[in-house]
Amino acid sequence: GYKVKKDNLTGMRYGKLTCVSSFSKNKKTYWNCICDCGNKTIVYSGHLKNGHTKSCGCWSVEALISRSTTHGKTHTRLYKIYHHMNERCYSPKAINYKNYGARGIKICDEWKNDFTAFYNWAIANGYDDKLSIDRIDNDGNYEPNNCRWVTRKKQCNNRRSNRLIECDGKIQTLQEWADETNINSNTITLRLKRNWTIERALSND
Repeated sequence: GYKVKKDNLTGMRYGKLTCVSSFSKNKKTYWNCICDCGNKTIVYSGHLKNGHTKSCGCWSVEALISRSTTHGKTHTRLYKIYHHMNERCYSPKAINYKNYGARGIKICDEWKNDFTAFYNWAIANGYDDKLSIDRIDNDGNYEPNNCRWVTRKKQCNNRRSNRLIECDGKIQTLQEWADETNINSNTITLRLKRNWTIERALSND
């Protein structure tokens, strides 16, 4: 196991974190901390001392909420979308955090610090209560150039598990090509496994 150490940080508070015990790993000291929200987290001692880490991740979400509650839209669907977007990117306890924040996906500064900016972008870019926010590049961040409003079906088509196929300079998921060509997606998959060219696999000839 790791060597447990005692030094002068035990019981000290850094932001919302209280230091409980420490251990050494790769010649660096890490602290087992308890956050005011109840979460336990491990933090590199240097990040505590220089102010880099002040909570388990919940603080950034709370700060966003407090900065954004003067706009009078807290109970709107659009605000709920904004709130959940922040949670999955910045709160480790969020259900979908592993698919977003843990993968390094962030929210651009323009939106992260200003709900009104996000709201204005949404309205200007076709937001509707039947649509969901979708990242065009699933490895990209939440930012104006990488987001759009889409139907649930379109969003499912854009999942990471879907295969993207390029034909004639156009990139779509396998299911989107199937819908466009009226060829069953399993048929297209089988054709590609038989080393057909993409153009031939998508052809009805």
